[in-house]
Amino acid sequence: MVQNIVIRGTGIYLPKNEVSNEYFEEYFRRLGVEVKGLMTHLNRRKRFLADRDESSLSMGYAAAVNALEKLNMDAKELDMIVFATDTPEYNMPTNALKLNHMLGADNAHRVYDMNCNCTGMLVAMDVMAGYMQQRSSIRKALLVGSMHVSSVVKYRDSVSYPSFGDSGAALIMENVLEEEKRGILDSEYLTDSHYHDTIVLPECSHSKELLYEVPKENRRMAWNPFDFSFLSDNWVKIIKRVLENHHVSLDEVKRFVFSQFSDADNLLTLEKLGVGKDKYIFVGDKYGYTGVSSPIMALNEVWESLGQEDGYLIFCSVAAGYSMNAILYKL
Repeated sequence: MVQNIVIRGTGIYLPKNEVSNEYFEEYFRRLGVEVKGLMTHLNRRKRFLADRDESSLSMGYAAAVNALEKLNMDAKELDMIVFATDTPEYNMPTNALKLNHMLGADNAHRVYDMNCNCTGMLVAMDVMAGYMQQRSSIRKALLVGSMHVSSVVKYRDSVSYPSFGDSGAALIMENVLEEEKRGILDSEYLTDSHYHDTIVLPECSHSKELLYEVPKENRRMAWNPFDFSFLSDNWVKIIKRVLENHHVSLDEVKRFVFSQFSDADNLLTLEKLGVGKDKYIFVGDKYGYTGVSSPIMALNEVWESLGQEDGYLIFCSVAAGYSMNAILYKL
């Protein structure tokens, strides 16, 4: 028998405030900036922005409830909760502990937060899988990811402000004994820290953000333009590497679940791999770029149909700085 860490289901949450491209095109036109070309390149149509009483924690909670309800599962069945976010509502206590209380997950005693920016949910999946395989007592785990970008973005930034959206996403993972190996199999990473100062939150650093002389604008996220045209080449490298590690062919991959920032870069990656669009899903057009939750927002779109298939998934994302990863999953 083989110990497998499998995904049982997904859940998402979107705020009610839907904002179309037209709003941002008019907003930036008044500032003398044209953003229509960028929105076309990234493939944006709309996104959802949180209300004033919402947060990464409340959105993550709603996504968790959605996942649990779809599986007809009680939160008391959970043994572990991990919250992945780069816009935490609290530093103390952990947002995972807050979520434990909100859900009534009385038996989840391993609770912690992770911050790997936009790769956060994929890194957490990877780390949790390894941890759960070493501890058979952890049967069911909840992974939540949420990004409250509208609370930190600079409203004159013509890249991040019109591109991002707020959301929450959740995964239920289970530790099962089975005859054949499946679930989360392996991962590959690539990091080049020369880009460490291109995307920074807060711009002034945490040690300075509470000083009264620091302008509010400098307490928000700084997005400094940079050339990221090599993204697809490096994604191709790590995708091929993780497939080769397990002797899996591209033909055996049923879906490529990418970061949802740039449709154009995702399609270019597929083109360089020689893979057709039929194996790809993009939801960044209707949700905006939701950062840490974005790959799971895409997975949520196709998860129920994938449950009937044999084959593999490739998850792939990239984080500020930059670091990227790819995860191989067997259905």
